[in-house]
Amino acid sequence: MENPGRRELVKGLIFSVPLLAALKSEALASPGRGALIELPPFPFQETHLQGERKGGRILVVGGIHGNEPGAYTAAEILRTVKVKRGELFIAPRSNFVSILADKRGYNGDMNRKFGPLSKKDPDYKRVQDLKEFIGNVKPDILLTLHDGYGFHSVNPRAWGQCIVIDAEEHNGFPLGKEARAVSKAVNRSIHKREWRIPVYNTRTFAADTKHPEQRRSLTYYCLTKPKVPAICLEVSKQLPNLETKVKFHLMMLKEFFKLHGVEIEPSFDYLIANVERLVNPKRTYTVDLLINGRHVSVSSSRTFKVPKGSRVKFLSFHGSDGTNAVSFDVNLNLRRVAIRRRIAFTVKDDFRKVFSVRFEVV
Repeated sequence: MENPGRRELVKGLIFSVPLLAALKSEALASPGRGALIELPPFPFQETHLQGERKGGRILVVGGIHGNEPGAYTAAEILRTVKVKRGELFIAPRSNFVSILADKRGYNGDMNRKFGPLSKKDPDYKRVQDLKEFIGNVKPDILLTLHDGYGFHSVNPRAWGQCIVIDAEEHNGFPLGKEARAVSKAVNRSIHKREWRIPVYNTRTFAADTKHPEQRRSLTYYCLTKPKVPAICLEVSKQLPNLETKVKFHLMMLKEFFKLHGVEIEPSFDYLIANVERLVNPKRTYTVDLLINGRHVSVSSSRTFKVPKGSRVKFLSFHGSDGTNAVSFDVNLNLRRVAIRRRIAFTVKDDFRKVFSVRFEVV
């Protein structure tokens, strides 16, 4: 399989030399020859919300694919609610580097890495963090959110707008029965045929399945290892806008929450009615830096000219939990780079570009 991360590193070196020399932290150039720039590790974000009344326990996972903003935005919105009954666990950005890159998988498809995986894989820690979270939580059900291509109701080979199950039943859990109940409830309010949400059974456990690749997916892992029921919710990439994608995710989540006895405040009906405002909140963005021991706060595009031997640290990001910085001049997995002349970092809020911070060695 092609490794996009390696491709990006090679591309960065080709187009930035001699302007930029980026080295791994284990082989840094002498600070006297340029400048050293460090960023904090990508965080694994997790949230636990518990209600006062007993109910079910649901885990929602978003962001396994970085170019599916409907999925991780819906998961992020759930982090703002209060749980009245039951427990809610959320991992909104399980593949943060791919979200910032706005790519399906910056290091390859992370949803094919839940089988055997080399410790050298750039996504290894992200996969392990998510596996550990699932194992610690042991929810009644895991719901993984995705934005797929096309409309399954008019093209059975398309993954958009459907509820995906690996089997009709597994370990006594009625995946098909539950998925169809949600499908039926959601479709009552969907009038466009292509936007309706059917159930797609990939029959992953069957010897003659057409989707053996799903045996390396998150849902299959959940069903076979920690024995957690898992279902995939897909909306279509071809829906008209982000607000509509998030709305359909919330509509499906609403019905699953009903089935498992989890109640939130404000209600799903409120979230759906106010989805445009929730997707586009007004925010102020700042980045705190440490440049040669001096604290600097940046809130718009800026260029810093630093002397040779400088050390720069990105300390923190403010705006949303999706705010972070990457440099497209180098491999995005690197969080410590040495430069000879210059480098540009893009501050992003998930897939949105906010401003840039540039450094030039003088």
